Amino acid sequence: MKITILKAGIIVLFYFLITACDSNDCRFGFGVAADQLRLADTINNNNKTYYLYTRTTGWNDKIVFFELYDQKPEFDPCTYQPDIEYLYTIDYEDYPENPKRKHIEKMILQPDQPEKLKIIYTTDKTKGVENVYDVKFTR
Repeated sequence: MKITILKAGIIVLFYFLITACDSNDCRFGFGVAADQLRLADTINNNNKTYYLYTRTTGWNDKIVFFELYDQKPEFDPCTYQPDIEYLYTIDYEDYPENPKRKHIEKMILQPDQPEKLKIIYTTDKTKGVENVYDVKFTR
C-alpha cells in the first residue's frame, strides 16, 4: 500500500513539474534554455553597420560560435533563430593550433573576403581577451 501511494505521489509530482511552465514559456521542461545569445559588438565599415553575436550551444560541452550579421537581426524568443541569414559564422575553437589556454588577440572584420571574420589567437593572456564573451572588433 505504501509503495502504491509513493508511486502515485511521484507521478503527480512529475506531472506538475512538466506542466508547471505556461504555454508562453519557451524553455524546456525544467527551465533551461537551449542556446545563449549575446550581442558582442557592432562596427561601422563603409557606411554599413555589422553586428557580432556570440551563440553558446550544448548542454554539457558548451560550444561558442561567432555570428556576423550585416543588418540588425531579430531573434525568435523561443528558438533564438534570427529573422535573417547570418553573413558569416565561425566556431570559437575552429583553428589549426589547439593550445590548452587560448585567448582572442584580434577579431578582424573583412567583409570583402570569403572569411568575413578573421580571428587571431594567442596563449598570452596579457595580449588577448580571456573571456570569449568580452571579445570586440579590433579597430
